[in-house]
Amino acid sequence: MSVLSSTSPQVTRTTIFIQSDGSVNPPNVAIQRNGDTYTFIGNVYDPILVQKSGITIDGAGYSLIGPLNETQRQAQQILGVGPNATITVPYVIGIDFDESVSGVTIKNLNVNWFSIGIYIRTANNTLIGNSASNNIVGVLLSGSGNNISMNYIKNNRQGLFFGFEQVNGSSGNIPSDIRISDNSFVSNEMQLSGCVCEVYNFSEAQHAWDYNNRGNYWSDYNGTDTNGDGVGDSFYIIDLLNYDRYPLIESPAQPPTPPAQFPLEYVGLAIAVVVVVSIVVLVARQRRKT
Repeated sequence: MSVLSSTSPQVTRTTIFIQSDGSVNPPNVAIQRNGDTYTFIGNVYDPILVQKSGITIDGAGYSLIGPLNETQRQAQQILGVGPNATITVPYVIGIDFDESVSGVTIKNLNVNWFSIGIYIRTANNTLIGNSASNNIVGVLLSGSGNNISMNYIKNNRQGLFFGFEQVNGSSGNIPSDIRISDNSFVSNEMQLSGCVCEVYNFSEAQHAWDYNNRGNYWSDYNGTDTNGDGVGDSFYIIDLLNYDRYPLIESPAQPPTPPAQFPLEYVGLAIAVVVVVSIVVLVARQRRKT
């Protein structure tokens, strides 16, 4: 389905497992578990493999940061290839799923500097309110029934790559039940792409990358909005088989940010104020007694 070639050495990372029993291994990473919700409490620098269905990964505005630098990112290229090709794929995936996993929600997470930021390879998952930036591929989509909305996908070699190989016995067809809307595709070299074929398969139905009369924001869309409803008057054309019928004029999504934290000097000042006030109160009480 895809191949990644590299002229740069790969940086080895230790994989974080969210295991089928719900435990996190290794346990000392900046991810806090509360039932089926896994919340980031700081930035994380290792790829994550999800082995448990029905969970929520909440980035809380923090970042999952990969090993690539700009030179490595530009030296590598991921492309769609034919089904009979022999491929070797030395890529690093930010968040990946076991093939039996489904029903996972990923939200409020920044995923940066991976070969593939997030790989949605299974069914009925939700990707909402995230940012995927500076990856080779921001999001690789290869499963039916998935909902991808309100994500900020910027400055990737390929923003969203659809990699459907076999659906109902028909090679390459994109499921009609995926929902792609209200995302912001900003300055990706290829905003949306998929398998590179010698000729288009015109037996396959055209696919509209929008949902419920809501499309996506595409930074290279140059259409107009004459009635001011926030939706472009003309389609955003990706290629002969892919288009957005309701392209958005303004970006609906922004990268999530972590919770505000007081600077340490403010904390120290607050402690000092409490100490001074306590001393004043104590002295006042002593004077009343005398």
